[in-house]
Amino acid sequence: MSKQNNPKPTDLQLYFLVMRAQVGDENAFQGLFLKFSKSTLRFLQNLVKDQQAEDLNQEVWLTIYKRVASLSEPKRFKTWLFQIARNKALDYFRSSKRDSEFQEMMTKDHNDLQERSVDDEVELLNNQVVHEALQQLSTKLREVLVLNFLEGMDYDEIALITGCSLGTVKSRIYNGKQKIKELIKTKIEES
Repeated sequence: MSKQNNPKPTDLQLYFLVMRAQVGDENAFQGLFLKFSKSTLRFLQNLVKDQQAEDLNQEVWLTIYKRVASLSEPKRFKTWLFQIARNKALDYFRSSKRDSEFQEMMTKDHNDLQERSVDDEVELLNNQVVHEALQQLSTKLREVLVLNFLEGMDYDEIALITGCSLGTVKSRIYNGKQKIKELIKTKIEES
């Protein structure tokens, strides 16, 4: 059976938590905040790289509070949440005139990705060396890796959040992992 036909208990709990928040249940909204605010902050910190991430995270949650009732599909809450977080980061880039960073985030790779098998997965992004390598990546590569590995999102969800095609997401994840491997290898060779 497909995942849609047999939702996990945690998926159902989230669904009902979102529905309760949609009808004004403050405790439900607080539950969503407690469950996801650290994730949105980490995501924003990986995009804007400064103290602005905390302010942006507050803006994200204020927007969620105001607009949660308008979410038509409660099961898409997490994707919707990260789309809002990404849009807040893009607004920040635009307003602060950080054109080069903004252009880097908005540039989309339209090259088709040939199917490739990746023999090694980057196991944990909480390894210090991997985190250092992650920070050296371009924003567009870092963004998809954070969503995939730290937030556990699948490629389809990442494509919805970033507005990229599925092929572009696959390409960016593949290229990001390869770049991290190269950076780690260089660091090990320098040691």
